[in-house]
Amino acid sequence: MTSFTNSGCEAMGRSLEDGVTPPPTLDMEEMYETTRCVQWIQAGGYRKVGLQFPDELLGEAAGVCQTITLQLGFNVFILGDTTYGSCCVDEVAAEHIGADAVIHFGRTCLSPSRRLPVLYIFTRIKVNIPAVVSSLDAAIEDRTKGLILVYDTRCHYAADEMVENIKKNFPYLLVTTLLLDDGCNSNVGSSQQIVTNRETSCENKNNCHNSASPPHSECKNDCQNNDSTKESAQDFTGRLTFNGRTVCLPSLSNIRDFNFIYLGTRGPPLNSLLMRFSEKTFYCVDPKDGSLEVTSGVRTVMSRGAKLEKAKDAEIIGILVGTLGVANYQNVISRMKTIIKAAGKRSYTFVVGKPNEAKLANISEVEVFVYVACPETTIIERNTDPVLYSKLITPWELEVALLSGQEWNLAFETDFRQLLPGGSRYIEATSEPREEEASVSLLTNKTQTLGVRGDVEVALDSSTGAVVLQDGRTIAAIHVGGGGEALKGRTWQGLDPSLPSVVPVNSVIEGRSGIASGYEDEKFTEL
Repeated sequence: MTSFTNSGCEAMGRSLEDGVTPPPTLDMEEMYETTRCVQWIQAGGYRKVGLQFPDELLGEAAGVCQTITLQLGFNVFILGDTTYGSCCVDEVAAEHIGADAVIHFGRTCLSPSRRLPVLYIFTRIKVNIPAVVSSLDAAIEDRTKGLILVYDTRCHYAADEMVENIKKNFPYLLVTTLLLDDGCNSNVGSSQQIVTNRETSCENKNNCHNSASPPHSECKNDCQNNDSTKESAQDFTGRLTFNGRTVCLPSLSNIRDFNFIYLGTRGPPLNSLLMRFSEKTFYCVDPKDGSLEVTSGVRTVMSRGAKLEKAKDAEIIGILVGTLGVANYQNVISRMKTIIKAAGKRSYTFVVGKPNEAKLANISEVEVFVYVACPETTIIERNTDPVLYSKLITPWELEVALLSGQEWNLAFETDFRQLLPGGSRYIEATSEPREEEASVSLLTNKTQTLGVRGDVEVALDSSTGAVVLQDGRTIAAIHVGGGGEALKGRTWQGLDPSLPSVVPVNSVIEGRSGIASGYEDEKFTEL
């Protein structure tokens, strides 16, 4: 077997080499802004700081950590494997070391964190501005059509120069501004001014006047005095907010009047945008070589319609927690529980870290999971992981399936915060059971029901904690008809403490050592 499989011992014994340096094409200061990191730590008076790196940058983490440590005079810590998506601030890993601040390196989804102050260092990917401008010039013929530029956060350092060159050929170009939550003392680089929820305004009047808008349009106002708790799809001032970004649309115009230019590599940020604005044309440009793809997200959104039927068919729905750091995640979990219960179904909440097929297979009774995560992580592509794609749905899809008033449309919502009070997709959800409705499943041709019949009474009180005896087994009353009963029905029940032990329990002996694919007492023969 050893010629076909690896025992894993090499991976377990692997260590990170000292003195790691960044690629010769970029200086460490230019790539990771270590001086700015030190200044931010000193200004905030932080004494225990976690440095969060995505997997692709872990090889350079030791060098960055050493540089910052030498300038500070005390140690900072590397947060290695992220608990969930690397685009989100990993407050869970930071709390393991008692960190009082986090510096996040690499691409980010800009989801607001809950507790810790955060400094974002976007790092950089190469932007070939002449190639980008040339590709756009060749691909877009209609110069009178409004365009909205969205870029990968790692291209932020080149945003000013890039916009200046693109606007020469496309006068009706609007540029998105990165949006950070000011409640967490978040900071960002100085290449472009970054606004917060409380300070959203059109600092660059060109975004609303003259060359950046059609000749008949004038800026309605300065996009100020907005409700900081509400992130609308498009509020009364013309401000459009999505995926950690904001843009001010001219008056007398609507998002329907614009197409999008996306500068960045294919991945979760683009996938989320394609689904949010699925009816719009996207000109996706690779910043490195200027290669361009014209696409839209209509087919992707339409292909997910079957997930609504799965949610309606399911009797048990799992709530899969995909973040413990994004603000308001607890609120949306409570909302999901309320909606599922009112629809006459059962829900169970699971925290498994990064989901995979093996983890979900341990919970075979759950037919579908609603995945509560950031706007980028919550979308699983079919070609990336077919099993997770078939099992996971987003909170918005669950609401469309089970909540009266929440309607399906091509503007797919990936941000669960928009479903909460103050959000653009908020629909009031009552805890009262809805009246039972019956229909026929489009997937199984079986009858599916939503709601509870009026003559059905709840016989169990979850607050009593009573236990009952069923088939010789003791089960908590709060689990009868739920997870406990489902586990009782499994073929393999696990160890039964009521049965006598096979061997006398009067001594403790040392067990095997090593890993499962190659214990130390096992002998392997070469094939």
